[in-house]
Amino acid sequence: MHLVARLYDGMLRGMAMLGGLLMVATMVSIMTDVVLRNLGTQSSAHLFTFTEYALLLIPLLGAPWLVREKGHIYVEVLINSLPRTSRQVLVRAILFACIAVCAVLAWYAGGITVQNYVLADKDVRSFDMPRWMLMAFMPLSFGMMALEFLRLAVRGENPFGRGLVAGRHEE
Repeated sequence: MHLVARLYDGMLRGMAMLGGLLMVATMVSIMTDVVLRNLGTQSSAHLFTFTEYALLLIPLLGAPWLVREKGHIYVEVLINSLPRTSRQVLVRAILFACIAVCAVLAWYAGGITVQNYVLADKDVRSFDMPRWMLMAFMPLSFGMMALEFLRLAVRGENPFGRGLVAGRHEE
């Protein structure tokens, strides 16, 4: 079991690092495109296509890691204004809603990915790419987010990280 956990953790961190590398590569791609246009030359259509694909993949690759690190954005005004018992109930409800939404999205994205594979759909831009290769990141990412939210729920952890403890705001 420890091997499976280590492999999963490695995949989670690897996806986050790949997302970070894609952010840097996207920045370089956009800068290259702007410089080439300002020099009066035509930039490659592949730069634009790469940027489009990266903008889809970056959040999908980084989101499970953000759930693990409790780095997602939340609004604490309502939660902090509730009594402790109500706050705990609301936090649990939010966790289970997140699990349900992520699981449903993973399920449907998985179905679409399989359908794209079976039909051999292509995403035609400056180069042809099998659409299932793009879609495959969706069930993976949403499935891993569902697992991470479930992990928080099972452990009884606060999904909001530092902040909400017994009615007081932690520093």
